[in-house]
Amino acid sequence: MVADTLALAVCILFLSGCSGDKEQNVLSDQEKKDGWVLLFDGKTLNGWHLFNKGSIPSAWSVYSGRLVCNPHAKDVKHGDLVTDKSFQDFDLQFDWKISKAGNSGLFINVLERPDLGTTFYTGEEYQLLDDRNVPSEYISNLSHKAASLFGVVPNTSNSIPKSGEWNHSRILQENGAVTFWLNDVLTVQVDLKSELWKTLVAASSLNKYREFGLAVNGHLALQDWTNGVAFRNIKLKELGQGAGYQVGQPDSAKRQAASDSMERSVPGAEKQKFTDTIHLQANENMRFDKELFKVHTGKKITLIFVNTSVSANTSMSHNVVILKPGIDLADFADAVRNAQNEQYLPSSVISLIIAHTKLVAGGQSDQVEFTISQPGIYPFICSFPGHWGTMQGKLVAE
Repeated sequence: MVADTLALAVCILFLSGCSGDKEQNVLSDQEKKDGWVLLFDGKTLNGWHLFNKGSIPSAWSVYSGRLVCNPHAKDVKHGDLVTDKSFQDFDLQFDWKISKAGNSGLFINVLERPDLGTTFYTGEEYQLLDDRNVPSEYISNLSHKAASLFGVVPNTSNSIPKSGEWNHSRILQENGAVTFWLNDVLTVQVDLKSELWKTLVAASSLNKYREFGLAVNGHLALQDWTNGVAFRNIKLKELGQGAGYQVGQPDSAKRQAASDSMERSVPGAEKQKFTDTIHLQANENMRFDKELFKVHTGKKITLIFVNTSVSANTSMSHNVVILKPGIDLADFADAVRNAQNEQYLPSSVISLIIAHTKLVAGGQSDQVEFTISQPGIYPFICSFPGHWGTMQGKLVAE
């Protein structure tokens, strides 16, 4: 029912062409022989999932042969949609239509890891924009125009996407050299392995993201941003040595690189020793005595928590709640603040939790055992109302 409602809303948004279209999302026999594949079958979200969240109900749905996003949808998860597969050298073509003053994007070379907050931390964006209806000062920066490499490489051509109609885009990547087209007009050329690229990134606002623009392979991603966007005829041909590239189990060098990157994102993690037993204390000062631990994945971990406040009816109660990566702490705290009868851990949030202790008063303690299966940065907090702001820390799991 939710999916039907979202699809109807987006259909109204893109009213022109909701019926009477010619057959879409198909390949000719010659295209199949040439190695083209459809990334969107026109019927399902097969082959796609939410970035770092997997295949769950989201603001993305399929309606009338279109892959559509309703960024204003409620009661579903929001986020960028990424391909299950990763790609290296490829020729990608797709059609897109955006609502009035809409803003979205298609990313290439996206890396997906728990410690990476979103797609633009690593991937380059082919900007999708309704140039005619956004403020002129916004696109006075030519790296904001449609078919620019957003924020880094400007689109200096005279190309302007058709408002409220279907546009055709193409992205070619070969050995790090990237070329963009919009409606058959060349808009961007850049070599991701060049010194020029490094200089452009360093001068951009994206230089704050350590791994942005470094990879020359990764997932493709569609952005959930402002106003609605629709896609169809998404097809790709893999080229050269990159053909058939798909992320599998990383080798030791890749695992080490991922661990090093994760540790760099958490100050002090590189100096932290691994532990299988976490000892934590807290008292009336509303702070944990330690805020950083490093653990191994796949090993049993014991958490021992002691509330060292003086035993009294007026002493503050605390707990330790270890959350999955990427959880917004403020949203979580807001969701649990009224659940006093459930020790501020209602059943509605259990799926977000790796492990937790009981809520313990002054002079009391609790112990829990758990295992973390995936590498990542796992935040921990006290869920008692108002405590999470000062009582929080991180587990770095490798």
